[in-house]
Amino acid sequence: NTITVEINTDEPIEVERDKARITFSPEDGDFVTLTCVVQIDSEYVDLRGEVLEVTVIEPSRLIPGRGTVTLVTDGGGEIQAVDDFYSFEMALLGNNGTYRPQIGDKVQFEAVENEFFGKRCIRVKLLQQAQHKQPQQHPPQQNQPQQLPPQPSPQQPLPQHQRQPNRPSGTDLYEDKFGIRIIGEFDVTFSNVQESVERVVTIRNESDKRHKIMRLFLPRTTTQLRLLEPQAHSQTFLFPNETAQYRFEITSNLYGRSRETCTWNFGGGFKIARSFNIRTGEDGDGTSEQNPSQAVSARESYFKRKLAALNQSRSRKRYIGGRRLCKTPNFVAHKIGVYEVPKDLFELVAGSETDEIVQEQLSAPPYRFDEPLTCGNYRHLFHTALFLEEINQHIQFRKYDQERVQFVPQDKYLALLMAGISESRPSVIPGDMVYASATWRDDAAEFQGIIHKVLADRVLLLFDNLFHQSYNGESYRVHFEFGRGQQRKLHHALDTVPKTLGMEYLFPERITPNEPLMNVVLNEREEMVLCNSKEDIDNNDGNDSDDKERKLPWYNQRLNLYQKRAIVNVLRGEVRPLPYVIFGPPGSGKTLTSIELTLQLIANVPQSRVVVATPSNSAAYLITERLAQSGLLKPGEFVRLVSMSQVEQENIPPALAPYCATVSIGDTHCAESEEILVTENGMRMKLQAKHIGRNRVTISTCSAFGTLMQLRFPPNHFTHVIIDEAGQCLEAETLIPLSLINQTVGSVVLLGDPQQLGPVQLSRYTEDRCVRVSMLERLLTTSRLYAVDRDRFPDSFGYDPRFITQLRVNYRSIPSILSVYNEMFYDGMLLPNQLENTADDVKLLGIMHRILEVKRETPDYGLFFFGVDGTNKQAPDSPSWFNNAEACTVLRVVQKLFLKGYEMQDIGIITPYLMQIRTIRRLFDIASLDAPKIGTVEDFQGQERRIIILSTVRSSSALLQHDIRGMLGFVANKKRINVAISRAKAALLIVGNPRLLGRDPSWQEIIDRALNNNTYVGCTLPPRNHRGGADGGNI
Repeated sequence: NTITVEINTDEPIEVERDKARITFSPEDGDFVTLTCVVQIDSEYVDLRGEVLEVTVIEPSRLIPGRGTVTLVTDGGGEIQAVDDFYSFEMALLGNNGTYRPQIGDKVQFEAVENEFFGKRCIRVKLLQQAQHKQPQQHPPQQNQPQQLPPQPSPQQPLPQHQRQPNRPSGTDLYEDKFGIRIIGEFDVTFSNVQESVERVVTIRNESDKRHKIMRLFLPRTTTQLRLLEPQAHSQTFLFPNETAQYRFEITSNLYGRSRETCTWNFGGGFKIARSFNIRTGEDGDGTSEQNPSQAVSARESYFKRKLAALNQSRSRKRYIGGRRLCKTPNFVAHKIGVYEVPKDLFELVAGSETDEIVQEQLSAPPYRFDEPLTCGNYRHLFHTALFLEEINQHIQFRKYDQERVQFVPQDKYLALLMAGISESRPSVIPGDMVYASATWRDDAAEFQGIIHKVLADRVLLLFDNLFHQSYNGESYRVHFEFGRGQQRKLHHALDTVPKTLGMEYLFPERITPNEPLMNVVLNEREEMVLCNSKEDIDNNDGNDSDDKERKLPWYNQRLNLYQKRAIVNVLRGEVRPLPYVIFGPPGSGKTLTSIELTLQLIANVPQSRVVVATPSNSAAYLITERLAQSGLLKPGEFVRLVSMSQVEQENIPPALAPYCATVSIGDTHCAESEEILVTENGMRMKLQAKHIGRNRVTISTCSAFGTLMQLRFPPNHFTHVIIDEAGQCLEAETLIPLSLINQTVGSVVLLGDPQQLGPVQLSRYTEDRCVRVSMLERLLTTSRLYAVDRDRFPDSFGYDPRFITQLRVNYRSIPSILSVYNEMFYDGMLLPNQLENTADDVKLLGIMHRILEVKRETPDYGLFFFGVDGTNKQAPDSPSWFNNAEACTVLRVVQKLFLKGYEMQDIGIITPYLMQIRTIRRLFDIASLDAPKIGTVEDFQGQERRIIILSTVRSSSALLQHDIRGMLGFVANKKRINVAISRAKAALLIVGNPRLLGRDPSWQEIIDRALNNNTYVGCTLPPRNHRGGADGGNI
């Protein structure tokens, strides 16, 4: 008289039938949801603990639908619906013997998911009896399903329950805790550089328990702090009232104020930190100039790497494999092919003397890379583009190869020291490989090391165990290779989706209208109203007092009209399965719209399972955080799938760990199947295939969803795919989550902005070609169904509301900043949510006017241009640029903003070059200031700051044409300009050379706006650009 329920984290639960409310008649294999009374365990952060009582057992997913009976046996049969087959057993239908299904009957059913049957009906109701010429008393056992017309499956909305989020609380890293006190003199003053002093730090155990010091972490890039004794890795037990001492040597290397932080790790997982506050002489102002270096030809360096890549591809050696991040399963439902780069294409790109030869050959057969994209060449062009990107990556990785290196043992790893590796481009990530070959033997096998962690100045590797045991400090020749797993997934998606969804899906030309998935409308009060059909009212038995319509609540009460229209249009789904596009400018609330849409689907479409995909991990974590904060979903109802590299790099925010899981894709029926592990912070490791996708919402990056392509799901397992920031995704990336749905049931929503940065591809041979455009942008620019037609759709700004909604309200920028990118890039279509400057805005603008000495009577304009006629330079062997004059200008502005009370969280510094990022950071270090976020335009896409400072770097007019063509510059790149200037909320300061930038029409318009509003300061402009009253101004 009990039910045994297997759960995915603990031992099975035994439930007595008479002590729980059971909403249906469960059978073996049914997937269920338990409502429990739990004694919370404070050691866990995801609401887990001892189950005291199970109060409710209900199906994890109740699927209503309609279909036709296609098979009847003595014990049961099958129903064919529009999306799948549903099994039933006569004895378990719950019809009280009033109806026995017959072949051809039109029926309405309710089904649950079952591990053995897929979908199992628990109720079947006759809608229309079949007309049989010769009724069969005993149908054959093996009747085949008949080809009968599909029946629509109406959606029955269920009420949404309020749920509380689970959020752990943190502690201060610098506080003494658990009876441990750290004592010492941490303020150090020097009169000049290169002076030294010793300091002793004492750790005292004032508790009544024994504690263990696990290790000491010193700053990774410190140049002023050295531990004399004991060793940082020394482990020490501290008994009650005992002490331990650490002796440091501090040497002044930087003028001004600086801080060096030490962190002690203790047994039990807690940490305590202390900082040495160092002051040397007078505050450095960072004005010292780096020695000029001769510019190195990036082109020459590129061709050297091409030759090295070519020679390496022709001399492959056998190797002994390293230890991977996770074990590769032997048995998966769908294997992904190797997709090796064609040898002739690699030889063409790496072996040609000039780019012109490569371009000419790519335009000719068999590549025909210049042809427009069509159904016929779709897969060929995108496969070729991916191969070209991989070849480029292979060439660029040659910069990391070294002829003679030694490894350093570090914990269980061997470390390869590489200064600045964490910030180098192309990025080296966990899963990439290092091949080590003996310098004293050319015929010996190579050893493959798998990168498990990338630190600031080293990579941590795991080779074969034998190599670790035998290594004794010998020198090896090393070359790097990137992991091909992601490339293979992209190729696989390109081969899969055209077959499952069809080319008519990828190149839509016809509309096939459907009945609304949900018959919802927006009334004049902007309320969402569900209008029931007459048939639903007739079947309601008069139990509902409001038969005709009911209001569905908005979970975010601050949504604007355009966001609400978008959600209603998606819920109606009249042109499904074709993608629905929601596009809008920066700050228009696209991510908030996607979160509200997800919650509405979960609340009102009970059989829905939603995939939410993003191009980046940061965007996926943001959506996970917002869903957790909504309080409407519990842990277990949604999951954030993460890769092992995220775990190895410790990139998972601690507060989100309970919602995260890694994936084990091996067959759970095989001996190699691994058990689920739950970490201390609540994250699930090795989530098995049978549990993946059972959550109502699954969140991950597009690339991480590629792992799920190796699993076998029922055809309609996932019902909705929402891709946020879809404009940043390669088309092949977009296809990965699309591969999880089918054409008959799936609904797809693409959110993004075609005016912002598109997909990142670095191969010079894909530049300015159709393969660099996202699917979102391709549909908007090439499909007539998504085209603007103001005559047919005047009320929706020319867009067919069944396909597209444009978000128009900007929540980010003050009107004077919004007007710049609104008029330059959006034809004035955007509406400001903020019509006037707030008191805080007026205060900030007044401070900016005084700092820059702007000659404008009223401080009410937010765009500033500071002209700097500096010199751009390159470091040896680097194609990246820096400009000391601009970097010093940026530093001094930020220093004065700090003095006025603004914090680093208020400020963002954008620059297109990695060398300029490092130069600015160096100046902040010298000035002993915590730096605001400093990054490229790509780093800031999707973000905002009250104050944005933009350093454009380039200052040599002789290299203007190189700048226009360069991949990292943003002269003449309208999308990059748009993203850069639209990050600012209240103040936008552009620092650059107006003589150079003014040669581009977009930059000239920006300079003119500053001139016309008297917010230009800095170097004198040449007469053709001068508008009067604007030169001068100092810091």
